[in-house]
Amino acid sequence: MRFDFARQPFVPAFLTLLALTVVAMWGGGMPLGTGADLLSGSSAAPLAGVAVGIPRDLLLQFQQAHPIWTKWIGALLLLLGGLNAGRLAASTNLYAVSSCLTIPLYGIAACIAGFGSEPLAALAACLLLVLAIKNFCRSFGNGYRFDALFRASLYLGLLPLLRPALLPLVLLLPLAVRIFRRTLREAAVALAGLLLPIAAYSYVNWAAGGELLAPAIHIGTAFASGVPFALFLRTPLHSLIPAGCIALFGLFAALHVLSDLYTIGMKPRFILIFNAIALLLILLLLGGPDAARNDATLIAVPASLLIPFSFVRINRAIVWPLYLLLVALAAISSILQ
Repeated sequence: MRFDFARQPFVPAFLTLLALTVVAMWGGGMPLGTGADLLSGSSAAPLAGVAVGIPRDLLLQFQQAHPIWTKWIGALLLLLGGLNAGRLAASTNLYAVSSCLTIPLYGIAACIAGFGSEPLAALAACLLLVLAIKNFCRSFGNGYRFDALFRASLYLGLLPLLRPALLPLVLLLPLAVRIFRRTLREAAVALAGLLLPIAAYSYVNWAAGGELLAPAIHIGTAFASGVPFALFLRTPLHSLIPAGCIALFGLFAALHVLSDLYTIGMKPRFILIFNAIALLLILLLLGGPDAARNDATLIAVPASLLIPFSFVRINRAIVWPLYLLLVALAAISSILQ
C-alpha cells in the first residue's frame, strides 16, 4: 500500500514538522545576528515620550542575551503555529478529505521563507496570525460570536507592536467581518479587541512616566519611515527567491480554489477566500518602507492553508515527488540560512 502524502494522518505530519523544527533551530546554526545587524532599523536609540521598552527591542535584547533559550522558544513557536494551523484545517474540514498536510506544510513554508535575523519576532508574528485567522474562522455561523471575534482582533492588534511594518494586517478585521457575515454589534466588540493592545501599552507607558500617545505615534512613524520597496532593494535576489516560490505555490492554490469555488462547502469556501486575500495583503505589505526580511515568514501562514487544497486534488504521482522536494528544500534552506 503506497503512502498518500496528500492525505497523511497526524503522526507522520507532526513528526515531519518536528524534524524540520529541529533542523531549523539546531541543524544549521540559526542566525541570531549581532548588535549592528539586529538593531539596524529598530528603535535602538531612546524614543521621545517612550518610557517602556518597545516590544521588538525587548525581543532583540532577549535574543542577544539568551541565544539558547531563543532557539527553544523559536522551536515551540514553530510547533504551536503548525499544530494550530492543522487544527483549523481539520476542524473545518477545509479540504473535504481527512488530511493533516497543513501541519508539515506550515513548517516547510516557514523554513523555506526563512526567519531573517529576528526569528523570535518572525515566529511570534506567524503564531499570532494563525491564532487570529483561526478565531476569525470560528466566528462564522449562526448567532453572536463575540468571544471568537474579540480574541481574533486581540491577536491581530498585537502584530503592530511586534513589527510596525505589519500595521496593514489590521485590514483583516473589516475583511473578516464582511466575509464571515458578522453584525455591526460584533464588529464594535472586535474593534475594541483590536485597540486593546496599543491602549494597554500606551497606558503602561504613561504610568511609567512617558507620554500617553507616544507608542501609537512611534508605530505610525516607523511604518511610514524609509523608502517603499526597500526590502527588495537592499536584499539580494537569491535571499528572496525561496519566499517568492512559497508565495507562488500559495497563489496557484488560490487560483485552484477560484476555479473550483462552487464545488466547495460554504464555510471552507469563505475560509479559503479569506486566506487568499490575506496572502495578497502580506505580499503588499512587503513593499512597505519598514518591511524587513523576517516579515516574509508570514507568507507561510496563508500558504500552508491554501496549498493542501491543490495537493489533495491533483494526481498522486505529482504530489509525492513535489512534497519530498519541498521537504528537502526546507531542510537545505534551514541549514544554509
